[in-house]
Amino acid sequence: MRPGEVKGSQGEKASALIVGIDLGGTKVLAGLGDLNGNIRAEMRVETRAEEGPERVVDRMARVVRELIRQAGAGEEEVGYIVVGAPGPLDPSSGVVCHPPNLPGWDCFPLRDQLSQHFPQCSVTVDNDANLAALGEYYFGYEGAFADMLFVTVGTGIGGGIIVKGSIYHGCCGAAGEFGHMALQPENGPPCGCGARGCLEALASGTAIAREARKVAAAGEGSLMWELTGRDLGRLTAEVVGEAARKGDDTARRVITGAGVYLGMGLANLVNIFNPAAIVLGGGVIFGLGEMLLGPAREEMKKRAMKFPASKVQVLEGKLGSRAGLMGCFALAAQIKEGRGWK
Repeated sequence: MRPGEVKGSQGEKASALIVGIDLGGTKVLAGLGDLNGNIRAEMRVETRAEEGPERVVDRMARVVRELIRQAGAGEEEVGYIVVGAPGPLDPSSGVVCHPPNLPGWDCFPLRDQLSQHFPQCSVTVDNDANLAALGEYYFGYEGAFADMLFVTVGTGIGGGIIVKGSIYHGCCGAAGEFGHMALQPENGPPCGCGARGCLEALASGTAIAREARKVAAAGEGSLMWELTGRDLGRLTAEVVGEAARKGDDTARRVITGAGVYLGMGLANLVNIFNPAAIVLGGGVIFGLGEMLLGPAREEMKKRAMKFPASKVQVLEGKLGSRAGLMGCFALAAQIKEGRGWK
């Protein structure tokens, strides 16, 4: 049974409407629905983060009101607004602190600012990767596992930890930053966090593109040159994947190399957490598929302790880009049940 699922004589409890907002550096995906995750209206708009956090909040508020209008509802019917935002952030206060892809969000009180637009609602802010984890747990795999880890691989690498159906936040809400485990701390490439050799700097979409530009500039991977019009500034992980599917061995070697590092990271997670499942999502996972996941699984099996490695399932996410949005609905239902962030 999903969180907040209502049956029988308790059906009247399902009337409270929820707005979920997945806030990203380039887009905002929002939906209005009920406690069971049934979405009645949905919108996607540009974030335009360069305009500053206050303007972004104003845009989010307009989106919420438009969703209410599209659903034929009233503002008084919306009981919960849940926002998934890029970290780092403090879910207890809803303050977002210096996220790399939201310039100017310097300890910005997102929860309080949005609450000013909707004082009648309970407004909650959590890490977007945490909510994607919760969305996959409840609406993707429908609670099939007692505990689950979620790893998102895109421009960067993030994660979420689900223990007995709830997000594990750590002491200040920063748990699950899997992308910043150190794999090459001495001579590895620099990471956006300021350290070197993090998993994110070795296996993210940004890392794949960087390595591909390096080898292409050295005269390898002619197909990658062709696909970018001989402009390596246009070389992305998506282009590397296209070249690999068309037979470019150099592109495939780059993806395999990133997969090996991803597998090292997965082995660490297996040894530390002993999870029943690790679910992987994000644009790079869905774009590269088994070209990346195959080497990652193989490397994980080599490096993880045999017993926990034999028990864990490494799976692709089922919800795609909607995982974070659906996680908003799952968290709202948990908050209603008294199981949200304390």
